[in-house]
Amino acid sequence: MKNIDDENVYWIRGEAQFNCLMSARRMAIIGQLANAGPISIRELAKLIGAKPSALYHHIEQMVAVGLVEEAGSRTVNRRREQLYQTPGSVVRYGLKIGDPEALETFKRLSAVQCRQAERDFARGLESGEVVGEGPGKNAWIFRLVGSPDAAAMAKINSHIEAIADLFWQSAGEDNPLIVMSAVMAPVPQQSSED
Repeated sequence: MKNIDDENVYWIRGEAQFNCLMSARRMAIIGQLANAGPISIRELAKLIGAKPSALYHHIEQMVAVGLVEEAGSRTVNRRREQLYQTPGSVVRYGLKIGDPEALETFKRLSAVQCRQAERDFARGLESGEVVGEGPGKNAWIFRLVGSPDAAAMAKINSHIEAIADLFWQSAGEDNPLIVMSAVMAPVPQQSSED
């Protein structure tokens, strides 16, 4: 497992970067590139389940806003392949979720992320690689609703951060690829008049 520190983290901050991410395909691309490190579009296409020709314009847009960078090239079967990577092995949103000015951005990001999660889950179920039980379980789906107190909420957030760290530390290892998406939000109390 690799060590995750501030030098590995790339913070997405600019409006152009967030606008570029408003695509389920580009959300998948950035996740795979952060995990796999420098890879070619051909290799990326296999990981995403797409044709290489369908990825070039997405990569160009992501390079233009700094979400993806060129990482050298190599020759395979006498053909030159450009390699791409993310600016950091960990990519995080650099907006504060409680900031009113970021509200619309986060609403749009959640919609895109949920669309990509639906694609990831369907593709995973069809892969024949599902482990449904035991310590190697790699697929699950559920929706949780609860009313945690402050101590429980702190524990939940601590566990979520620990899970994220485990994913980031395992990036690039030669193990089966797993994707996890999560959305958590407070639910306002409805008045009895609604």
